[in-house]
Amino acid sequence: MSLITPTPTIKQSDRPPASRVRLDSLTGLRWYAALLVACFHFAYEEASTGTSLHVFRLKEIVYAGPSAVSFFFILSGFVLAWSARPRDTVTGFWRRRFARIYPSHLATFCVAVLTMVWMGKELDPRIALANLGLLQSWVPNRKDWWFGYNGVSWSLSCEFLFYLSFPFVVKLVRRFSHRGLWATVVVGNLGVILAPLYMKSIERAADLDPKFLLYVFPPTRLMEFVIGIAVALLVKNGAWRGPGLTASLALAVLVVLGPTHVMPFDFHWAADTVIPYTLTIAAAARADALGEPSPFRNRINVYLGEVSFAFYLVHEIVIFSLDHFLKSHHLKVPLTLHLGLFLAVSFVGAVLVHEYVEKPGVKLLTRSRKKSRPITV
Repeated sequence: MSLITPTPTIKQSDRPPASRVRLDSLTGLRWYAALLVACFHFAYEEASTGTSLHVFRLKEIVYAGPSAVSFFFILSGFVLAWSARPRDTVTGFWRRRFARIYPSHLATFCVAVLTMVWMGKELDPRIALANLGLLQSWVPNRKDWWFGYNGVSWSLSCEFLFYLSFPFVVKLVRRFSHRGLWATVVVGNLGVILAPLYMKSIERAADLDPKFLLYVFPPTRLMEFVIGIAVALLVKNGAWRGPGLTASLALAVLVVLGPTHVMPFDFHWAADTVIPYTLTIAAAARADALGEPSPFRNRINVYLGEVSFAFYLVHEIVIFSLDHFLKSHHLKVPLTLHLGLFLAVSFVGAVLVHEYVEKPGVKLLTRSRKKSRPITV
């Protein structure tokens, strides 16, 4: 069978009802991925200041935190391919994606600037411009550029490339047969798993920081995005064959708590977890499409997932602000109270950004378009 034979679709009568096609389980899962990242950053920052042994234990539990970004990248490709509009324009797609992420990015950037001024940190206008232009992840060997201002926005630099390339990539991938889509998923997963090995020679030859080439460099992370696109087309056309949600989720939890602790550090950015994350995303979407049970589809989980993007953007600002406040006032609090305070403040900040920046921004920047919105996650 040719790899570019048009992908057959399942019969309309075999499709689940339209009301069942909302991918609420994926929305709910977003929250737990964002929470994993946030707890990792909290534990990492506290551990680096020499705090108690309990912090190190927390860090061990959330050691795979950076891999959650890989989950977001696969999910991004999946959701965009799943919800793509048949007669959409390239500029229309780009406009909606800009409206979806940039107002929140700009707002949290401004908060980060105010926070840095309050803490007496130096402001570099070059890094600021790169951050505002979502270009910071293209600069080799400069962690101060990647993670400057609101450090977590480095991943938006990758998403920016994904959005620019999506209309062209999905047009190509849609031509693949089911076998071609499966080949894309398998080769993509192998590419991510083996990347820490085959990129070592490039790192040495070009004198590049491994974290640049494997973690923050947008073209490298494009593999995960394309995996998501291919998986979405397989699930959407009834051609996905994989374990159910319970088994996939159990595998993901097992890998996050197990192998990531014994594998080399550069493997836990994506290589350790790409397979279980791929399986979990596919299984959750399929469960929603078929109306199968899912623990992530309830109202609370869905709302948490809806604010997860804002939570991701604000949480590191809260970590540094809270640390600065406590240290400047010579306050020491137990780890549980500190963690609880961090999560509570981050959540309140996320709700404010989501309700008063993200949602109004989308409405303002897309209001001239017809209100035929795709399924969002």
